[in-house]
Amino acid sequence: MLVPHVDVIMASPKGDEAPIDPYSVEETKDDDACQAFLRDNEQLYQNTTKLESFLGRSSEFAGIFFAGGHGLNRGRPSKDYLPCPKRKLRCDLKARTCGQCQRAGLECHGYRKPQDLVFRDQTDVARHKVLAHVGVPILNLDIDTRCRDTFFALYVTGISRSCTSLVPLYTKAPATGHLACSVDAVSLAFAGVQFESQEAMSLASKRYVTAIQNLGQALRHPRALKSDQTLQSMLLLDLYEKICGRDRQQPRSWMSAGDFDLSSPIACELARNVVTTLTISCGAVRAPVPDSVMLLRRRLDGHVLDTKWGFMNILLDIVNLRADMHNGRWLNHTAEAAERAKGLDRRLVSLEQKLPEDWKPVPCSTAIRHQPLLLDGHHDAYPNHFVTQLWNTLRAMRLEMTKIIKNHDPSSEAAASETINSIARKMCRAVPQFMLPGSRPENAGPFSPMEKLQCRSLLSCLYLAAQLSADEHLREWTCACMDYMTERGEMRVARDIAAIIRLDCMSIIIVPCPFPGTGFST
Repeated sequence: MLVPHVDVIMASPKGDEAPIDPYSVEETKDDDACQAFLRDNEQLYQNTTKLESFLGRSSEFAGIFFAGGHGLNRGRPSKDYLPCPKRKLRCDLKARTCGQCQRAGLECHGYRKPQDLVFRDQTDVARHKVLAHVGVPILNLDIDTRCRDTFFALYVTGISRSCTSLVPLYTKAPATGHLACSVDAVSLAFAGVQFESQEAMSLASKRYVTAIQNLGQALRHPRALKSDQTLQSMLLLDLYEKICGRDRQQPRSWMSAGDFDLSSPIACELARNVVTTLTISCGAVRAPVPDSVMLLRRRLDGHVLDTKWGFMNILLDIVNLRADMHNGRWLNHTAEAAERAKGLDRRLVSLEQKLPEDWKPVPCSTAIRHQPLLLDGHHDAYPNHFVTQLWNTLRAMRLEMTKIIKNHDPSSEAAASETINSIARKMCRAVPQFMLPGSRPENAGPFSPMEKLQCRSLLSCLYLAAQLSADEHLREWTCACMDYMTERGEMRVARDIAAIIRLDCMSIIIVPCPFPGTGFST
């Protein structure tokens, strides 16, 4: 019908003769227009144009039609094309199998029913099939962006209680400034440890160097010395060094002192974090806390009043006691060292007794299949991870003090050993809540990134309990817990610590991290 009104061009892959379906010819034998087309336009289908010559020329044509065929669309019929035309026989067109093929014993697909030849609109069906296999769109973000988002989601706004100042400072900081570089360095290091990625750790080292260089340039300006962004960068770089386990050393000079402005909540929080960070750093190297930090602590006493700060005041004295013992001050005064340890232990017990009632542990049981991972047949439940870390940090310091009492006061050895075993069991019973299915709604399957981080923060307390306790069953139990973390959470660090416990290696020094909730200060 189109031929009298338009110029028709037929195309095929090879540009040779296009085969005509004999069934179609038979069906249209009574259609005068179709028969006229076959008779008068043989040149169209006998001499087709190569299909590739039309690439990019669709705008030149008013319409493009795809003619149906029954071959492989390669310019000639397929080998399975109808047996009758191949044998040059006139087919009787029976539906299931034609008479000629039946008599010859040949396989025949038969004549198709008219409804099988009807064109149907399959657009919606095809669309639904395609959409059913379309996955969730994924943004192709670079590794810096992914690690930074992970750091803010899991650490800054997740497990940590001391990073509330970072978000407002970071949003106002220049994109290429020292604070942004410090965030990138610590984010990559955090993700490298969390996901055991060597690529992230390697990039973190490069970003750390860049951050140090940018911070050094900023410190040349007097105004930068009192900037909140500068102080926040210093704290982040210190966190990077703790995460990466860099060689322990005296606190850097740019972290040791300073005239802090306490006129704003952000400034108070940063100053508080400086006291915490420097105290932990001094404890790691068994050095006394600098006088400037002690002075800053006293200045903050009027601005900060909470349980965490009360513990920090005790921790400062504990760090100084350990530094004195490390430097040999108590070699000839062991009784005095024991008395100081007893005094600090009494202060820790008093602080425990002042904790809110709803922060205290509640004994719980879980599924029977997890009984081997329940010390004493149950575990202790706490309101959240922060409260758990607070309790276990207090207990860790009590273990340290009781160990000093045991070593320097022979008359207290039996009682001290009993106290150590009791405290160690309490520390261990706080762990199953964060790893066993059923103990919390979020413990449903393999460890989530947050579960891995929470369990990682408990490893130092588990190790300390196994190291100081004389209870062999408790040591075996801690190894079983770490084996479970290794299998369920794919935590290689848990496997390594379990191996150390089994080897009875006593040379590793543990410095519990007071409340940041990461365990990275070990």
